[in-house]
Formats: sequence, structure tokens, C-alpha cells
Amino acid sequence: MNAFRRTPATKREGSKHDRPSPKGVAVRTGIRRRVLVPALAAGLIASALGSAPASSELDPTLPSLNLEQLLAIARVDAPPAGIGLEIHADFPTENPLTIGGIEFTALTAVINPDRSVDMQSAVAARGTDSGDAVGECTDPTFAPTGRSWGAEDMPVEWRFDVRSTPPAKSKFFTRRSIRLAHTVWPHAVTRCADSTTTNFDYLYKGETRRKVKYDQTNIVEFGPLGSGALAINYTWFSGTRILETDLRLNRGDYRWTNRREGTGYQVRNVTAHELGHQVGLDDLGDPHSALTMFGRISRGELKKTTLGSGDLRGAERLSP
Repeated sequence: MNAFRRTPATKREGSKHDRPSPKGVAVRTGIRRRVLVPALAAGLIASALGSAPASSELDPTLPSLNLEQLLAIARVDAPPAGIGLEIHADFPTENPLTIGGIEFTALTAVINPDRSVDMQSAVAARGTDSGDAVGECTDPTFAPTGRSWGAEDMPVEWRFDVRSTPPAKSKFFTRRSIRLAHTVWPHAVTRCADSTTTNFDYLYKGETRRKVKYDQTNIVEFGPLGSGALAINYTWFSGTRILETDLRLNRGDYRWTNRREGTGYQVRNVTAHELGHQVGLDDLGDPHSALTMFGRISRGELKKTTLGSGDLRGAERLSP
């Protein structure tokens, strides 16, 4: 069964007409326009939707991981023959991944169809000397991964394993947080004055008991992750086209919260960042800390629930 079938344009559960609407932020839409990328972002933008170029904004020393090490972190099987798997792993600032004496808070690795591994990018846990942070609404930077959805894939249907919710958390409010996160990119939720239109659309299809694997079903779940990863997004692809995306949040190693205040990792905040990977965007390093795709996540953080200028431009560029 094709999990990405087109749905008739009628009002439906989970559509733009009745999906949860985030509060306290502006939802910007407008006339589609061509995005002109300023020189500041040129080093991070692929001229076409191929692999994102190497960037000095990301740590220049990429960690070295083989296939077995990568699969152990992601807790996933190798992709089937002829299919590639892109793994985006985020580690909390309080517990970064250490490889070769260097601490990282984010890494992107690609398992090619021939099972070879390419390390695509990494974000160092410590800041660099690349300058002061750029403002949320003035930073135009984004980094495509080289993979994207097709118009025929919209809406992207997804399911949530409600039973995987950590025991101390409300299943109702956790599901609500995750569903709200799924409005951030399609609705271009932002505090900025940017007017952006995209064709991204998510359709929530209810609960599931499926786990992370390539099975033509897009899921979100809580589950085990290796090496202290906070969250991992899995993108299966063929060529430059995304075939399926799954998202796993670390169930047992960290404290999660659905409240706006608190010391846990905010479910909506982390999920919104991971969904940026599903859109087709890679992590950013310094000085882009105001953007949703900044590759460091801290306890109590909420700023990734609204898109900055670069996030909006990236979403529009990758819109199917």
C-alpha cells in the first residue's frame, strides 16, 4: 500500500481545516515568490537539490562512524537493498556525543544503497569564533540535505505510537504536543514578518503499534536510542526523493515535558526541529542559534516551535 496517496480536497480529520492551531504565534501565508538568497547564506545553500555543500558553519572535523556504530546509535536495521537511509541524530547540550575527543550535539549520516556510510555534517557542542548570533528574523541561512518530497506525496500521512509515551507523561497532552509540532512547517508558524507559502501538508492517521523501520508507514514513537541520543529522524530515500520518514524520541534516558515551563525537554520543541529534517533540511551550527534548525537542544527550550527567516526560506525552497 502506498502510504503517500493523494487525499481528495475535502475537509478531513487532521487537515488544515481542523488540525490543532498553535497559540501565541503568527501563522504567515502569502503569495508564492522566488527566494533570493543573500550572500551570507550562499555557503550553506546547494545550487540544486543535491547534497548540501560542506560549510564552515558546521564543525569542520566530521566524526568517523562505520555502519555498525551508526546502526547501534540509531537502533535501526540497515535499509533494504536499493534504498538509502539518512539519519539525523540530535544529542542534548547537557550530554553531547564524544568521538575522537570532540563533543557533538548533532550529526547527519547517510547509509547509501550499497551500505557504505557518508558523514554529511556535524555540529560541535561548543561554540565557535564565527561571530555573534544572528537574529531569528534576519538570518536567511538554511542547508538542504539533497532529498525532498514530491507533490504526489502530499499529504504526508503519519501515525503515533501512543502506548510508547513515557509512563509519567499524559498520553493526551503528549499526542497534542506532537500534533502541534506537525503544524509548524506546513503553516509556516513564525514571529517574523516573512510571507511564505509552502505545499507541505501532514495528515494524522491515528495510533499505531509499528516501530521504526522501512515499511511505507511514517511514524512517531518514543523508544530506545544509543549513545545518549535525544531524538533521531530517519529518512529513507531513493535518489533525491524521500520515500518514508520515522521519528523516535528517547523514552528512557531523559525527562520530557508538555508544559511551556519546566526543566525537561519540551516535546513540541524537539519534534518541530526533527520535522525540519523531514522537510529536507540539515542542522546548522553557530552563529545560527535563533533558527529552528540550529543543531543544539537544551532543557526547557521552546524557541524551535517558531520558524526563523532561514527556516522559512528553506521550507519554501523545498516545497513540493
